[in-house]
Amino acid sequence: MSMRLLFSIALVLLIGISVGAEDYSELFEEAIEAIDWEFGQEWAFTETSLHDDGLFVGRFDPRLGEGERWSLISLNRREPTEKEAREYANDKEEDGGSSDSQTTGIVRSDSLELLEETDDYWLFTFVPDDDETTFTENVDAKVKIIKAGHYVESIDIRNHSDIKPGFGTKISRFVMQLDFGPAADGGPIVPLSINVHVTGRALLFIGFDETEETRYSDFEHVGR
Repeated sequence: MSMRLLFSIALVLLIGISVGAEDYSELFEEAIEAIDWEFGQEWAFTETSLHDDGLFVGRFDPRLGEGERWSLISLNRREPTEKEAREYANDKEEDGGSSDSQTTGIVRSDSLELLEETDDYWLFTFVPDDDETTFTENVDAKVKIIKAGHYVESIDIRNHSDIKPGFGTKISRFVMQLDFGPAADGGPIVPLSINVHVTGRALLFIGFDETEETRYSDFEHVGR
């Protein structure tokens, strides 16, 4: 086989690799665009959130006036007091509501590598968009894209070894899971859950175990 023919074959292979990587990036960007982050303008929904302050179950209805759109259904599985309900509604109005599209910015689309493909989905690995190599080198990150509807179904990041971001700090467990899907049959693609769990030690002896979970359910199209 001649050197010129070998060079031609190599060039074709390199072009194919480049096009494939570009296609994956475009595929991801289109799948992210399919998510409706402004669904709260036309949809009522229930938000269940667990964090340091407790377990909150609230209802959002865009038809109501400002200051009344959020109502606290239960706090730590009991009926909330008037003060707790009022503080919850105020806090939710101040933080702008439900989801944040910036959470998906952690995916570096140019780093996508195909891990698995079926008739129903593509599963990619990726490098998180983070400046800390101590983080990116010690986690496994995956994104799943559903073919029917062409949308991101999940983003999963979890560590495979200890993360040491600074002196005296060690993260022994890191899990971040984002799930997306239809609000209802024929409805828009919306965030369904955001879960983060971090366990480790700071200053060598101070342990921490933080969990934040948010789930959206009971969607109702109400328009505006």
